[in-house]
Amino acid sequence: SDYSHLSSTSSELSVEEAQDPFLVSVHIIADPGESQPLQEAIDKVLAWIHPDLPLFRVSERRACRRRRKPPKDAQPALAVVLFLQEEYGEEQILQLHRTLQQPPWRHHHTERVHGRFLPYLPCSQDFFTLAPGTPLWAIRPVHYGKEIVRFTVYCRHDNYADSLRFYELILRRSPSQKKADFCIFPIFSNLDVDIQFSLKRLPCDQSPVPTDSSVLEFRVRDIGELVPLLPNPCSPISEGRWQTEDHDGNKILLQVLGGHLSKQLALPQTL
Repeated sequence: SDYSHLSSTSSELSVEEAQDPFLVSVHIIADPGESQPLQEAIDKVLAWIHPDLPLFRVSERRACRRRRKPPKDAQPALAVVLFLQEEYGEEQILQLHRTLQQPPWRHHHTERVHGRFLPYLPCSQDFFTLAPGTPLWAIRPVHYGKEIVRFTVYCRHDNYADSLRFYELILRRSPSQKKADFCIFPIFSNLDVDIQFSLKRLPCDQSPVPTDSSVLEFRVRDIGELVPLLPNPCSPISEGRWQTEDHDGNKILLQVLGGHLSKQLALPQTL
């Protein structure tokens, strides 16, 4: 496995599980020699939300891998959406948009807007990516409330209901918002920022493509009770980490919690 060599961090949820900012994180696996520029690019973008929010860890695979060219209209299964406060002015959003237009970032696609709705800014429907097999990234204005980091998994149309149950089981919570084609799970919230996890149901004629160079990691307890309930095989890949797949074939890492929350990953309630 590309993920078996990743270091394991001994950590435990906060007193209230809903207040662990690192309940969900993302591992990105880069080709040899490419991890540092990718990590720096991600850190620079996340600094617009908070300067110390290590939700993404980039490591390197042992050797470059050959890639199959994805279908022309392929929809990567994982996206990261950053919501920036509108009150700071549109220049901030446009400046971040310019950052995402510079290497190693690249434009992936622009989402079509149906009906008479017009986006707040022309750039607010653009999606970017860092490298093949990594998540999509997008920025959106927040008209009120806090800034948000949202992880979104795109689900095959027929698997949406099963995926919802799967992630409810992993996260040990129900969504705070739920529609026929979209739901949001609260992960962490303080005075400045919300971290969210969401599922988006794709139309019948679209299929999500797993991001084979990135993987979601969830902190879990009671792995022995969880494994029999999962729809696909789940096996240990290192001390403290197990690997499984969701209904659409997305690889999932489960970090088994124990000990105390690592100080270097602890995010204060007041930021």
